Amino acid sequence: MSAAPTPYAELEVGLHRLAADAYQVELRFSDPTSETEVTPEKGPVTFDLAELLTLQLDPRAYGEALTAQVFAADPIRLLYAKVKTAVEKSGLFLRLRLRVGPTAPELNGLRWELLCDPETKAPLTTSERILFSRFMASRDWRPVKLRPKSDLRALIAVSAPADLDRYGLAAVNLDAEIARGQKAVGGIRNTVLGRDEPLTLERLVDQLRQGVDLLYLVCHGVLVRGQSPFLFLQDDAGKVLRVEGAALVERMRDLPEPPRLVILASCESGGTSDGSTQASLAPQLAEAGVAAVVAMQGQISMQSAKVAFPIFFSELSKDGQIDRALAVARGAVRDRPDVWVPALYLRLKSGRLWYEPGFAGETGDFAKWKSICRRVRQGRFIPILGPDVGERLVGSSRELAGRLADAEDFPLEDYERTDLAKVTQYLSIDQDREYAQSAVLKQLHHQVLERNGDILDEATRSRPLPEILDAVVAGRQGSRGCPYRVLSKLPASIYINASPETLVFKSLRAAGREPTLLACDWRPTEQSHPREPRFEGRPSVDKPVVYHVFGVFGQPESLVLTEDDFFDYLIATATYKLIPTAVRGSLTESSLLFLGFHLDGWTFRVLFRLIMTLEGCADLKQYSHVGVQVDPEEHSQADVERARKYLEGYFGTDRSAGRGRGEPRIDIYWGSAADFLKELDTQLAKTPDDPIPVEPTGTSGGWF
Repeated sequence: MSAAPTPYAELEVGLHRLAADAYQVELRFSDPTSETEVTPEKGPVTFDLAELLTLQLDPRAYGEALTAQVFAADPIRLLYAKVKTAVEKSGLFLRLRLRVGPTAPELNGLRWELLCDPETKAPLTTSERILFSRFMASRDWRPVKLRPKSDLRALIAVSAPADLDRYGLAAVNLDAEIARGQKAVGGIRNTVLGRDEPLTLERLVDQLRQGVDLLYLVCHGVLVRGQSPFLFLQDDAGKVLRVEGAALVERMRDLPEPPRLVILASCESGGTSDGSTQASLAPQLAEAGVAAVVAMQGQISMQSAKVAFPIFFSELSKDGQIDRALAVARGAVRDRPDVWVPALYLRLKSGRLWYEPGFAGETGDFAKWKSICRRVRQGRFIPILGPDVGERLVGSSRELAGRLADAEDFPLEDYERTDLAKVTQYLSIDQDREYAQSAVLKQLHHQVLERNGDILDEATRSRPLPEILDAVVAGRQGSRGCPYRVLSKLPASIYINASPETLVFKSLRAAGREPTLLACDWRPTEQSHPREPRFEGRPSVDKPVVYHVFGVFGQPESLVLTEDDFFDYLIATATYKLIPTAVRGSLTESSLLFLGFHLDGWTFRVLFRLIMTLEGCADLKQYSHVGVQVDPEEHSQADVERARKYLEGYFGTDRSAGRGRGEPRIDIYWGSAADFLKELDTQLAKTPDDPIPVEPTGTSGGWF
């Protein structure tokens, strides 16, 4: 695994309009080494736009004047000085985000990339120690999921119309631009558009629909009257076809997954040199769901472009940090008058385009995999599958919640829109519980069709969801990247599924095994009390049990969806001991392998709490590994140790006292469940069989 990136403190500079010519600046500071929060500071700010306009030909003077205006208020200037001192003393770097509020869109047109340190007057945006970006808010509900570097795909799209001279534009050297783009993206798998056929909007969108992480678009562009961005693409004859930016934005919005990074090597794609940016293409793409956009705020010189872009891509290939790569590239042209032209619009929390999955914060990865493979071969483990194991096939739980909230006019805060328990709680109150369940199933149906259109024919798409899932399993089971292919091969006798869909059950059956699906109707009624699901015999590798701990679609009274459901379910399971006996005994005598959970999600917290209340849970301290995935975008590698402490707190262990006998080894995997399973499959294939017998020692029975 690659070395952990340098941790960055975060400083957000927010700008909001108070009155016609009055604004407010707000500074929010976050220190990753501290659990405490720093109170934001607010202060008035007045922008002298006339002065800034007269300084446009002198970048340094412009930057100093803009800085003086932003930091004029004493509280703002003093907080910045404290932040600077704290960051330098702790050895951290700083991630500086500019957030222009919706009340002040005209401020987007200022040359913020020329901002200086208010004390030293040194540029803030050309150093690796301070990473600057323009934060773009978006109402797009789709979560941004990072991918491993090895999985990335790039699209190099070049528009070289034959009749550019009609518009007074320079000809585009097609071969040179393609070569430059391919060199720039380095080892990332790439596809080229515009060489064999003209680059039309339809061809561009069709290729994006196949799944693209990085779009490098080379074309002429113009912002007409500061209001309407246009791109000079081509028609089928290869001649100029001016495409309004809004058309591309709408098509991008409709994609299942828009590119994570769009680089617009197009003049005025980020605004014009006179400051007209509110209607430019870059912020519109960011609002439509693109996580990061690099665009030009005016006319960038060929000399600056030739220097800056190769450096940008070279640095990006090192650690995937977009803002750091652009800071280095901008630093290489810091003495040129157009240093401010490339602008970064960023929604990614970490600033990363890709990550390297693995056991973060530790050394000796091979030893860990050897230990994991040994336990798997012995059968001394239970896979516990979270809602996001199948995100590549059916979408994530947060995506499902966001889409559902959007469709049902969910009235609460934006940050609650991706919490499925909260959204279904609202639906069950606003309508009823049956409606909430039906809405979830309908949305899941839509997502399955959307993500698997390449393998589903028209006849299959019109069938009921269970039959569609059968087709998805059949179509994806042979893919090495499919997590269910790996899961179906593991010698597990018990699978615990915390998701209501049945992909793992269907995958086991497709692999020739004979699984039994268990779920519990846990709701007490006037006529009967809940009972644990009955299972005759004992689970085996050939005949495993798949226990749907929070219920399964097709069995409505078993489903646990809403916030109230989770509370009631905990009470019911504590009262009636509903976990099947065969599962309950093995849970406390095995290594638990958690896959596809969010540590702060309802499913993980309730399930983990349930396990820790089982009789015999203290025996878990005898076992060496508990595996959990940490989302690379939501959590940094610095969060891995916090996650470990969080879990050890549940186990009641004290890591500070040293690892002794009877303390579990808890390894945190930094990456997705699919990453982990893919690597597990590789390690199992190259690690020799373990001759140690399956029977565990020192346990009190169980099914092994």
